[in-house]
Amino acid sequence: MTLRQAIYNKKKQLINKAKKTGIYENFGQSQVRELRDRYIDISSYTDEMNKNRELLFNFSNWCMTFSL
Repeated sequence: MTLRQAIYNKKKQLINKAKKTGIYENFGQSQVRELRDRYIDISSYTDEMNKNRELLFNFSNWCMTFSL
């Protein structure tokens, strides 16, 4: 599974979770950390890895600004 697909799946999960339990402080940050640990190599700065960092940064911003 690519990072893009994983982010899509996490967004769907978070939207469903927000509908059931509401939005809380640090909403989605555990999912961001999980994806960062799985897909980001901290010692690699290739173009592909930098694109993955940008995707993860955008997902993190989405979590911070999400509202129903």
